[in-house]
Amino acid sequence: MGSRGRAFVFLILFCCPFSVIGQGWIAEENNIETNWSITLQTGASMLINELHKDFSGPTTDMGNKPNIACNILLSKMVWERGDLGFEAGFSKYSGDRGNPASINYLMRSKTFNNDQYKFLPFEIYYNTDVINLGFFTKYNFINFSSFTRGFYLLNMYVRAGIGLVLVSSEMGYHELANYELTGLTHPLFAKGRYSDKGRGINVMFSPAFGMNYQMSDRFFISAEINTQIINVDYIDGVYNLNSKLSPDVENPMSKEYRDPVFDVTGKFMVGLTYFFNFDSQRQDRLKVMPFYSNRYRSYYSKFQKQSTKKARKLRLPFYNDNFGKRFR
Repeated sequence: MGSRGRAFVFLILFCCPFSVIGQGWIAEENNIETNWSITLQTGASMLINELHKDFSGPTTDMGNKPNIACNILLSKMVWERGDLGFEAGFSKYSGDRGNPASINYLMRSKTFNNDQYKFLPFEIYYNTDVINLGFFTKYNFINFSSFTRGFYLLNMYVRAGIGLVLVSSEMGYHELANYELTGLTHPLFAKGRYSDKGRGINVMFSPAFGMNYQMSDRFFISAEINTQIINVDYIDGVYNLNSKLSPDVENPMSKEYRDPVFDVTGKFMVGLTYFFNFDSQRQDRLKVMPFYSNRYRSYYSKFQKQSTKKARKLRLPFYNDNFGKRFR
């Protein structure tokens, strides 16, 4: 090609606009539509102990047993590796006590000891369920790595949440025949859905620590240890009262006789997380560029192994490796 031909081609490229339609263009920015996730968790829950509000130490009135719990979490990455989200969960707690003679609420309260009936320390149990609703913030640490193999598909995270809990609890004798001996009625204690008084609404703080394994850029599996510190004292089915109480006191629930505590629960949860992006421009884009394929990519995609060039061509025949920028 002569000098005139090269000049003519240059003039066309410089002056004429071209519209390039790519298949598989990747959007990497973090905006309101990108880097969302939803997580489903299930696992074991248990009342660990009750912590005195003056931090003088833990206490417990019951022998607590493991039970089940489930959570659903919706979150959005608002800065690199930092999420904000909403959590909703349901937990069950249970336990028993063979000899409850040291429980002041049962042995010293006029509620269970008067001229008509008297509590006797036979074996008791409790069943409680808790609904929690709240907001959380989460920080994801950078993936584990080594000098020889680079990044692994494994990372740790910490999470802290605050919200409300709705508590329902029931406590009573294991053997129904004991009600006839004492003159008491079943259950000995009821709150929330176990009674006609409605659920108690309380505040909770929930720190958590977990680990993710990234199966793909969309799906993670996780294992998490979760603690809830709840501003309530009857998850174990009994109020915490001090030794000043006696059956002669008309109002055993007055502040003078209360032993203020936080209930501390623990959970071990396994979960499945799905990452997704919204695409508000999809319908408009299909009208203008019907052959355009919008490939999904999130912050965590940079840790995934890229598919082979042959596999990409089979899936997207018109895709070019030069489209878009790869994560660095």
